[in-house]
Amino acid sequence: MPGTLLNFPEAPSAKLAQMLESVDARMRLLTGMHAEWVTDADPGVSTSAEYHLRAGGQKVRARLGLCSALALGLSESEAIGIAACAELLHNASLIHDDLQDGDLYRRGVPAIWNQFGKNTALCCGDLFLSAAYAALGGIGNHPLLPEALALTHRRVARAVHGQCADLAERPDGEDAVEQYLAIAKSKSGALLALPIELSLLLSGNAQSIPLATAACENFAISYQALDDIQDIAIDAARPAQTGFGGIASAPGLNLVLIMQNHGLQARALSMAVALAARHLDQCEADAVNLPCGAGRMLLAYCAGMRAKLDDAVSVLEAC
Repeated sequence: MPGTLLNFPEAPSAKLAQMLESVDARMRLLTGMHAEWVTDADPGVSTSAEYHLRAGGQKVRARLGLCSALALGLSESEAIGIAACAELLHNASLIHDDLQDGDLYRRGVPAIWNQFGKNTALCCGDLFLSAAYAALGGIGNHPLLPEALALTHRRVARAVHGQCADLAERPDGEDAVEQYLAIAKSKSGALLALPIELSLLLSGNAQSIPLATAACENFAISYQALDDIQDIAIDAARPAQTGFGGIASAPGLNLVLIMQNHGLQARALSMAVALAARHLDQCEADAVNLPCGAGRMLLAYCAGMRAKLDDAVSVLEAC
């Protein structure tokens, strides 16, 4: 990475770990329910919320929010509010996504709909959505809070439209890859960018928001492409499978298969790898130019993704 990054402040790991604990506590507080709301017939959706939070997760969006907020000079309270908002929205999307896709497990344990039923999962996801706005509203009497709430709504709305497109569309025709990229930008990029965008807005650096948006959209595309390539690699490593056929009927979109189905055939995998690497390049080029090192954590995630991309290619070359 460029040497200038060495001059940017970074939250010490011990401090970051402590703040992540505070984010966890904030999420549990906001998704908990008062005793007077609970009846014997309905033990409350807070049980499922606590169950979901207990399963953990990488907290990528919380880390992006904390590190960017602190780098930009926001208070710890503001940083925790931004991080909790982003994580609550992400978890709401996971709960609803599992329900819509019928995925049985999340983070190594049964998904909420699988453990508590579909109705509880729907309500639990709604609770997380509402709690996210409460987390952001709790940052205090900030003059830009109304704009931050409006920005949050716009990003949630874009993610919702991206999810609907993912469920409804199967990219076809000459622009199939472009359709795939647009879905990845909306579905994943919108909520990934939000914690950095909020940090920029609330610190008085709103002019840099388009840079953060572009960086995270490119990161989201690379992430989705890597996930698809890893699916191919896992399939290719199975002794009973050859080529790409094993996941052809799997749910969801897969970039390699889209390319293969539209005349690229043997070049599909190498082109998918090149696409993932190209969008990582674009993400890094934008992230490094964010003010005060606000993109440092995103750059670290880019480095990790490059390593995983190399690993997946190595697996495929060995098959």
